[in-house]
Amino acid sequence: MLRKIYLTIAFIFFTTLAFSQTGTLKGVITDAMSGEPIPFANIVAERNGNQIGGTTTDFDGNYTIKPLEPGSYTVKATFVGYGAVEITGVIISANKITDQNVKLQEGVAIGEVKIIEYKKPLLDKDNLSGETKTAEEIVALPTRSVTSVAATTAGIYQRDEGDGVNIRGSRGDATEYYIDGIKVRGSMGVPTSGIEQITVITGGVPAKYGDATGGIISVTTKGPSSKFSSGLEFETSSLFDDYNYNILGFALSGPILKERKSDGTKGSSIIGYFLAGELLSVDDNDPSAIGRWKVKDDVLEGLRRNPFVVAPNSTAGFLSSSEFLKPSDFELVEAKQNSNLKRINVSGKLDFKPTSNTFLSVGGSFYANKNYDFSGWRSMFSWDNNRNTSQTTYRLFGKLTQKFGTEETNSDESASTIKNAFFTIQGDYTNNKYTYDDPNHGDNLFHYGYVGKFNTYKAPIYQNGSAVDSLTGTIYNGRILNGWADTLYTFNASDINPSLVNYTSAYYDMFSKYGMNSFQGATMANFFNVDASNDGVIRTAADLKGQGLMNGDLPASVYSLYGNHGTMYNGSAKQENTQTSFKVSGSADINSHEFSFGFEFEQRKDYYWGIGPMGLWGLMRQQANKHILERDLSNPQPVIDLLTGIYQDTVKYERLVIDSEQSNFDRNLRNHLIAIKAVDNQGNLITDKTYIDIDSYDPSTYSLNFFSPDELLNNGSSLVYYYGYDIYGNKPSTIPSLSDFFKPESNRSIAPFNPIYTAGYIQDKFAIEDLIFNVGLRVDRYDANQKVLKDQHLLYSTHTVSANTPLINQTDIPSTIGADYVVYVDDINDPSAIVGYRNNFDDTWYNADGLEISDPNLLAEEAGGKIAPYLDKDGRDALDEGIVSMNAFEDYEPEIVFMPRIAFSFPISDEAQFFAHYDVLTQRPPGGNRIEPLDYLFMADRVGATLNNPNLKPEKTVDYELGFAKTLSLKSALKISAFYKELRDMIQVTNVLQAYPAQYYTYGNIDFGTVKGLSINYDLRRTNNVQMTANYTLQFADGTGSSATSGASLVNTGQPNLRTTIPLSYDQRHAISAAVDYHYGNGKDYNGPVWFGSKVFENAGANVTLSAGSGTPFSKQSNITQEAADGINDRSTLEGSLNGSRLPWQFRISMKVNKEFEIKWNDKKKSYLNVYLQVQNLLDARNIISVYRATGNPEDDGYLTAAASQNAIDAKNDAESFRYLYSLAVNNPNNYSLPRMFRAGINIQF
Repeated sequence: MLRKIYLTIAFIFFTTLAFSQTGTLKGVITDAMSGEPIPFANIVAERNGNQIGGTTTDFDGNYTIKPLEPGSYTVKATFVGYGAVEITGVIISANKITDQNVKLQEGVAIGEVKIIEYKKPLLDKDNLSGETKTAEEIVALPTRSVTSVAATTAGIYQRDEGDGVNIRGSRGDATEYYIDGIKVRGSMGVPTSGIEQITVITGGVPAKYGDATGGIISVTTKGPSSKFSSGLEFETSSLFDDYNYNILGFALSGPILKERKSDGTKGSSIIGYFLAGELLSVDDNDPSAIGRWKVKDDVLEGLRRNPFVVAPNSTAGFLSSSEFLKPSDFELVEAKQNSNLKRINVSGKLDFKPTSNTFLSVGGSFYANKNYDFSGWRSMFSWDNNRNTSQTTYRLFGKLTQKFGTEETNSDESASTIKNAFFTIQGDYTNNKYTYDDPNHGDNLFHYGYVGKFNTYKAPIYQNGSAVDSLTGTIYNGRILNGWADTLYTFNASDINPSLVNYTSAYYDMFSKYGMNSFQGATMANFFNVDASNDGVIRTAADLKGQGLMNGDLPASVYSLYGNHGTMYNGSAKQENTQTSFKVSGSADINSHEFSFGFEFEQRKDYYWGIGPMGLWGLMRQQANKHILERDLSNPQPVIDLLTGIYQDTVKYERLVIDSEQSNFDRNLRNHLIAIKAVDNQGNLITDKTYIDIDSYDPSTYSLNFFSPDELLNNGSSLVYYYGYDIYGNKPSTIPSLSDFFKPESNRSIAPFNPIYTAGYIQDKFAIEDLIFNVGLRVDRYDANQKVLKDQHLLYSTHTVSANTPLINQTDIPSTIGADYVVYVDDINDPSAIVGYRNNFDDTWYNADGLEISDPNLLAEEAGGKIAPYLDKDGRDALDEGIVSMNAFEDYEPEIVFMPRIAFSFPISDEAQFFAHYDVLTQRPPGGNRIEPLDYLFMADRVGATLNNPNLKPEKTVDYELGFAKTLSLKSALKISAFYKELRDMIQVTNVLQAYPAQYYTYGNIDFGTVKGLSINYDLRRTNNVQMTANYTLQFADGTGSSATSGASLVNTGQPNLRTTIPLSYDQRHAISAAVDYHYGNGKDYNGPVWFGSKVFENAGANVTLSAGSGTPFSKQSNITQEAADGINDRSTLEGSLNGSRLPWQFRISMKVNKEFEIKWNDKKKSYLNVYLQVQNLLDARNIISVYRATGNPEDDGYLTAAASQNAIDAKNDAESFRYLYSLAVNNPNNYSLPRMFRAGINIQF
């Protein structure tokens, strides 16, 4: 009795802190002849030869074994006097109950074991909408992508192979991914050989899952085996194409320590391991169905040697040679250039089972890749400068499961109220890092855009006048120094960026060649605004601006269609995301109720630092010398003949040093140059008055730390973007506060984004007569853990109507105006009258008479054109001092959401059932909600910018489903379900009208939508070699926005925040998916042809997947715009309704054929060799996945043939060259699905 009390206390403690991702095995053991239940029979579940769980039946022959990790099990049942039964291949799925009844035959000879192959039930009693794919099914499919495996499930839209998914009309970011119960941050990559199951939940989400409004995709990895096993796999496309896809995979599994039985033999594993990994190298991971165009190598080399031509019209100076190419200068290639991806992916785990009731698993995964990111902009001329991206992700986890009771149940325990009690504690940590940079320069910031040393030679400028000595009063008349002028600008090339250097070297050569003595030279002199007497000599930096490059410059584009040769990636960045979570889960059967409880705590930290390093050169020139630009007029230096003492008619001045004007950069650089005894181009040591020629020094001279934080922020035109780091890219030792950031003397460090997510749930599964209920309640708490604006319209604290001020007291406040309404006045600096009010709760505006108005611009007009909030003292002081006051901010108020989950099923018979569910789901804001202190620091200058909203709330979905399932035969079943979803509080760009100090755009929880649909699933189990699953989905997904930014173009026109439902961009009306597997068996199960006594197709077959779907919506436009060009902001005009047009149907078939061979090494050892050929997009269907809105065509936007375009085209430097280049650029390969791809592979299991 005392033991039961302890058990109950332990259960309550642990299960109130619960989370797990396991399955349950249940059933009844009966006498095969009489059908009577057999009490106290033994039953165990083994996985890979290791006993994972076991129990004995109760008085009624019932048994339950839980928790069990998802996977394939062998179930063994025994009882004294009965023959043993062994059922192989029993599938346990996450969050589901697997029913397996066992019939024992009495009087069978001792030692005889009846082996039965598990048959998966055709009807699922757990009512989860979705599907589970086992390891065998995953390997058979012609894909290695987790999302593509998931896309075979009804109700899932995937645009193309390997893309993300939309589950039942939800946005792509509404899907949550799990690996072994760990919420995924960073890479989703898992070695294919290490995957045990992929479970997709599209509806009826259990209460243990949260933070997702679309659905769940959960990956479970394999566990250790009782015997050593290993496997190798190699797959390649190099035999068939230039994509050069090559992957090598491996898997190792086995015991480390086994228990010793009483007879001295080894028993089950106490410690076991599993390790799997993949090495991938691919030259083009996203190939084009129409190929890629590039300039021929010899032509490109010629362009690099001679980047300029003299313009046919001599008044135009030098022009880019790249703008005068012919069609014969280009070639079509199959694969992208310089887009290689290399990846390593390893996962493993150690399982410990010190007792039959205690299970500990520790493990993790490591993912690293390095790739050159393809860029369409650089693809034609500058593909060798593709950005380098590196990513590493590692996950660590530990999970302890403790069961209560023993595996041998006595009569007292069989009658116990509490059965099958257990708890699981899991902790995990994820770290995800990225770096982005130029592959040649990395974090050598001053190498970006560096072409060489430029020396500027200056000479004094004199003019007739007079000067007064402030000390003596002496007046000097004559030639007075008026300043300094550049007389020569020389260049010494560097080898750091040879492709850029050529522009400047060639420019100097051509400038010299076309001297000023000829008609051509005189014209050039006029064009370059230099004195004709220069005779082709470059005198100033301004002379380079024809086409030559200075340090930090990039070459001009080719007709705004492509970056010219030498165009490099201008960026260096690093990013880090971490996730720490703790989950405890528990469950117990109390009488007829199966209770589970849970708790989850999760904290994330996000860091980012990035810089546009080429801009540093311009910033250095701007910050240097600005304190010595003036003459020291108070100290004239007359030129006196030392012999005669006679004034020589000339007065000089030294540079005036204005300490208050000296930048932090100049001070630090100057001190550094003085310390290293640097000299100027005349050989003079640097002093406090030397004019520093920035471009004359080596890049190693400079350091980012020479700049002050505010200099790098550059009055809002910042070169650096960051959070979680200081402005120099270092992590602060302590977390900086927002108030510290806004202090003028601050180092401007920004705290990492550090949200906290907690959740708890309770769930009960029970039956009332024939109705089976699964009822749960989940409570989520989301805390953004940051400051937010008290009022998104105001950066400064402001009076409300309740304030006691003379102006408010003397004003007759209308009765419609509340005490907490914000007051607006006629003049922000000298308010004399109240012109209106605003209710901050619902953002309603009122005029001075208390009448509601829809246009707040009316209040701005009464304040002289700019809105004028009635600032309080703190707001007034902050505005006058040019600072941001913390009184405008408050802490984010955590959101607590209650989410009931109800599911039930009603079996009509053993062959049919009705089912239904009701879910409430929420998800934290998926983006746009991190506080950006830089936005507020420079808010007055960011009129019309889109700013983050740190006060965003979670998105919500209410989900309903009603369905019917029926077996059609012993091996086939049909399921029909209708679903309805309400999408609420979705995030969308919104206009913050008449905000102060500047109107801006931000994100708000203003979008909504509905999804209605019908799914039909057909399941055919293997019959005469054929196994098939097929589904059809009819869906209507309507909403006010397809993504958080889909409404940006509307709000940019100044329209109010209108909400009208339209078909969502991923609204695929009809979707068909099928997977057909045709395989021959082996041995006595082989029924194929026999040729010359050989079973030629033994263990051979094919798996074919089919995906077909109607086109998704897009919005037509009535006018022609220049879509292929970059930086051309033509405004489109809507034709018809938003998303009122549709793309064509899509159709894709993929196939995998294989044959397995048995290799016998000796009588006891054998291996299995599997040879396969995988073909994706078997029919090479060129599906159109995007079109140009004006034409509805994927290869033509109409610009080249439009009458309105002809004058602009004819005015190009070479109209024919432009037309051809434009035709290549406009036929965007991204408008088509992936091409047919062949991959051959071998897989050997030892």
